[in-house]
Amino acid sequence: MTFKEASNKDFPKDYKIGLQAVKGNDRNKFDFIKNTRNINGSIDIDKSFKHEMQYDNRWDYVIGYNELAYFFEVHPMTVGEITDKMINKVKWLENILSKKAQNINSLKQYPLFWISTNAGDQLKITPKSKYWKMLTKMRIEWRKTEINKQFIK
Repeated sequence: MTFKEASNKDFPKDYKIGLQAVKGNDRNKFDFIKNTRNINGSIDIDKSFKHEMQYDNRWDYVIGYNELAYFFEVHPMTVGEITDKMINKVKWLENILSKKAQNINSLKQYPLFWISTNAGDQLKITPKSKYWKMLTKMRIEWRKTEINKQFIK
């Protein structure tokens, strides 16, 4: 099943061509995707569930790339956000994918990506810290250099 087919089954009104589902002020954060011809479309998951689950910590986007589904959260990057928001966002995403988006779930790739909105652009934690371990356990990649490696193909 292609990303577009899976998207149209799970999110029939929300699939967009290319990065059109990514909000304008977030779109420039996706400049690491060098081969844009490999983008199969995008969905603003947050917007899709905004009314139905307005008080939940919702995940932002899924982007089809080489017919696989990659998940991105564009959010401030602080240590407090790991425990206050990101854990809940990952749990929410896993729940939605298993119950309401099984087709997209079948294309899901790890890690999940957390893109910083901070001016500093990086979370300053060490590999031995509890926060590093939490993010690793949740299978979230937040280091820009590592995110870049995934999308230079």
